[in-house]
Amino acid sequence: MTLSFEEKKAIFDDYEELTAVPVSMNRINYHFNASAVDHKIVVRFLHPNGNAFIYAGYLPKEETEKGYISVLESDEGTIRFLLEKAISFLKKTADGYVEGYSEKWVDPSGDVLLLIYDNPMWSVALKNGQIEGIFKTRDAAVGYLNDEGFSRTN
Repeated sequence: MTLSFEEKKAIFDDYEELTAVPVSMNRINYHFNASAVDHKIVVRFLHPNGNAFIYAGYLPKEETEKGYISVLESDEGTIRFLLEKAISFLKKTADGYVEGYSEKWVDPSGDVLLLIYDNPMWSVALKNGQIEGIFKTRDAAVGYLNDEGFSRTN
């Protein structure tokens, strides 16, 4: 059974990180203002007929309609899955990492360093937060860690 406009709107409204933005012809878009990239529209054109399009920029273009997937006949579980996938994708920067992403690195004597993504830079820090080094790329930071005898643990 196809969900109604009201049922889909209730699902979209459940996501506090989304903001409803009325558009033409009684349609509603839902924006994810905390997006790490320029794209913010997660739900496009929730229409009174029950159709809506959910952002799917993580899929190949030929599998989408202008980067979106229609959820006209989708059930609640599918809609929630697609919403969460879209939001998760938009939390990642153009580099593909979520702000604050970190990895634990250990050397043979048990010393621990953290590799932390601080858009657009990478920091190598001690567990207490003291910065050991800052690098423009992940490759440069990993090179440093490898040169110092550290290996990734997570």
